[in-house]
Amino acid sequence: MSKQSHSVHFRMFKYSVYALLTFNILLFMLNGTPYEALDSLGWVILLGTFEYESTSLDEVYASKYEKWGLFAFQSLGYGLALFATWQYFANGDWVDLLNSVTWLLVCAVLAYDVYSPGDYEGSEWKIRNAIKLSLYAVLVGVAVWWGYTGMQDGVGLAGLLDFYDAVLWIACFAVIELNVFDYERPEDPLIAEQV
Repeated sequence: MSKQSHSVHFRMFKYSVYALLTFNILLFMLNGTPYEALDSLGWVILLGTFEYESTSLDEVYASKYEKWGLFAFQSLGYGLALFATWQYFANGDWVDLLNSVTWLLVCAVLAYDVYSPGDYEGSEWKIRNAIKLSLYAVLVGVAVWWGYTGMQDGVGLAGLLDFYDAVLWIACFAVIELNVFDYERPEDPLIAEQV
């Protein structure tokens, strides 16, 4: 498969996942709680800003309006995500709370990737990636839990919707990670030749 066709397939996959996540807002409005719908909306807004920033890491902002517009959308997205996180805590939804806090930590590490990338394959880079792998392992565990409980009697559609949503978000953030990975380059020319 050529690099160009791979790129086209990758973009088709990426935007299909993004469209499904946007559709999930409606699914949570119809089958979930209001704060689950707001949580989903907040994360979709953040997704848009992550996608924009992670595909233009080597570019400077065209204007102050671009920079402040991104900041405004990120603030709105984080505000909705934090409101939902608080609701999960207040209502004792511990699995939802764990999931939400873990995603916020993933975002913190990704922001560090974008704004302070560090040396490729240096100790900081390795620690950061180990932290991300641990966080993603927690998210996979939560998704598996929702899938298991969603198949049990009495939980029904809500648990399966949580599982489906969790799997989509993990796939989505894998795309964001690949965007960031494309910009990580070794500093040593000998290492660069091997990569």
